[in-house]
Amino acid sequence: MEKRMPPPYARLKDPASYVPPRIVRTSRLDLCPASVDDAAAVAQARGESHAELVPWFHGTMGNPGHERDARWQSERLAEAVEAAQRRERLSYLAWASGVCVGAVDLIPQWRRGQFRLSYWVRSSACRQGYGAQAVNAMIRAAFGALDARLVTTGHAAPNTASAGLARTLGFRQIACQPLRYEMPDGLLVDGIAYAIEDIAVLPPLKVAWA
Repeated sequence: MEKRMPPPYARLKDPASYVPPRIVRTSRLDLCPASVDDAAAVAQARGESHAELVPWFHGTMGNPGHERDARWQSERLAEAVEAAQRRERLSYLAWASGVCVGAVDLIPQWRRGQFRLSYWVRSSACRQGYGAQAVNAMIRAAFGALDARLVTTGHAAPNTASAGLARTLGFRQIACQPLRYEMPDGLLVDGIAYAIEDIAVLPPLKVAWA
């Protein structure tokens, strides 16, 4: 007879007791917690990518001038550092050969063991496998280092690149929410949500963290 897993219960562990990795490493990428010292590199990456990112992140992005400005990015990164210290949002920058190629954020619900994942890739690094590898690595770190039970992500229905990445990584679609996202021109589109409950569905990837 197949052994039944016990039902999950909310965890009472203090979020401050979780220690996020200082680095998550693959053969191509180093994923490190965001720091104000990274402002110039982030400004360069986000500045070149504004037109490609704004359809999906316009609610939280600055204008092109802001995104290219290291001082403005420094303020945003300082907020990210504080959010990580409070264990509210864990922001990691992805580096390839010393160049910032994108970022992955994990937004935890510690009592549930659930993490919502968001990511972006700079324009000049797209279609090179960095996004899939960064997301794969951070999902593995969430389960292995932060005791995740579930990792979720989502995107606006027209975002075909994110849909392709979700399929590549083995995410299971769990919802289609009508009118979930507003595009920059005011058009309302559906939102597609996905989940991973077991890293066994992920493509093979050697990952280490410390």
